[in-house]
Amino acid sequence: MTRVSVITTFDHNIGDDFVREGLLFLLGRIVPNMDVQLVHKHLPITARPGFTWLHSSGFDRSLDRIKPDLTLRVTKRIDSAMPVGLSGDRISSADILVQSGGPIYWTSTEGNCARTEWWEPLIERRWVPHSAGRPFLNLAGGTCQQYHSDASEFENEPLVLAHIRRFFDLATLTTVRDSLSLDVLRKAGRTGVLLPCTSLFAMDHLGIKPRQGKYIVLNYMPTGGHFLLGQKLDPKAWEQLFVSLARRLRQNNRVILVCHNQKELYAARSLLPGFETFQSDSYEKYLELYSGARWGLLNRVHGCFALASFGKPSAVVGSDSRAKMVGLLGMPEIFVNDVTHEWMERTVNELEDNAANFPGKMRLLKEEAAAKYDALIRIALAEKRVAKAC
Repeated sequence: MTRVSVITTFDHNIGDDFVREGLLFLLGRIVPNMDVQLVHKHLPITARPGFTWLHSSGFDRSLDRIKPDLTLRVTKRIDSAMPVGLSGDRISSADILVQSGGPIYWTSTEGNCARTEWWEPLIERRWVPHSAGRPFLNLAGGTCQQYHSDASEFENEPLVLAHIRRFFDLATLTTVRDSLSLDVLRKAGRTGVLLPCTSLFAMDHLGIKPRQGKYIVLNYMPTGGHFLLGQKLDPKAWEQLFVSLARRLRQNNRVILVCHNQKELYAARSLLPGFETFQSDSYEKYLELYSGARWGLLNRVHGCFALASFGKPSAVVGSDSRAKMVGLLGMPEIFVNDVTHEWMERTVNELEDNAANFPGKMRLLKEEAAAKYDALIRIALAEKRVAKAC
C-alpha cells in the first residue's frame, strides 16, 4: 500500500471535496493501492489520527460558535507540546504528500498566505524534517485576490514572496488553476504549470455519469463571492438582476436554486420563496444534481466545474480572482459589478445554444488535461524515486 496524505478540508466546503476527489482520480491512475489519509487544513492537529474526531464530530464548530478559532488556538498548543510520531502521523509518515487545491497565494488587509494556519505545523514541523526525499505534490492551487488584480500587490510583500518561493521549492510539482497564480509566481521568481482545476475529474473518481439535462441550476451569493477584499460591490444590484432572471427562467423551465451551504439556502428562500432549492451535507449528491442539469449560472466556481465535468455549460458571476478559473474551460465569467440585463440575456442564449455541442468539447478538454496531469505527476514521482535510491 502507498500511503497518500492529502492536505484538504472535509465536512467544510463542497468545492474542496470536488478538487480532492478529482486529484485522487488522477493520482489513482498512476499509483495503485493507495491508502488515502485526509488532514483538515483548518485544524492541523487532525494529522494525528486520534484527533480527527474533533472536526468530524462537529465539536470544533461548536466551540468556535462560542469564540471564533477557539479550537484552532487550543489544539495548536496541544500539538506543539506533543512530539511528532513517525509511524502514525499522517504527514510525517506519508509516502506521498498532496496539497489539494484552495487559494494558496493571497494577501489582504486581513492576512496573507505566509500566515496560514496549516503551514508551520504540517509542513515545517512535520514534512521538512521527515520527508526523506518523498514527493510533495502541490496540485490545483490558486489565488483569492480582487477580481481585477494584476499581482502587483505582492511586490511590496517580501515575506509573502519568500513564503511562496519556499512553498514552490519544497514541492516536487506545482500546478495552478488560474493565470493570476502564474503572475504571482513570476513575482516570486518561479514558474508554475497552468491546468484546469482537478475538480473536473471528481465525477470520474466517484463513478457518477451525466444524465439528460432536464433543469437549469442557479446559484446565488449576496456579494457574488465570499469576500469583499476592499472592493466596492453593489449587492443590491446583483440581487435584483438575479431575482429577475430566476423568475423569467421559471416561466418555461424547471429551475433549481443550488445552495452550497445553509447561508445560501436562507438567502435563496428569502429572495425567491416557492422556488425549488437544493442543499445537502453530501458532496456526492451535489454532483448527482449537477449531472442532470441542462446548464447553469452560478456564483460558485466549483459548481461550474462540476457542471462542465458532465458536459453541461455554465457561466460564473464572481467577485474575486477565482471566477477566472472557468476561462480555461472556455466558459463565460464576469465581475459581479459589471453584470447587466443585456449580459444575462446574451449569456443565457449562448448557454442554450451551446448545450448540444459542449459535451464533445469538454470530452476532448478533459482528455488533454488528464494527459498533462498524468505526465507531470509521473515525472515528479519518478524524480523522487531516483533521488531516494541515490
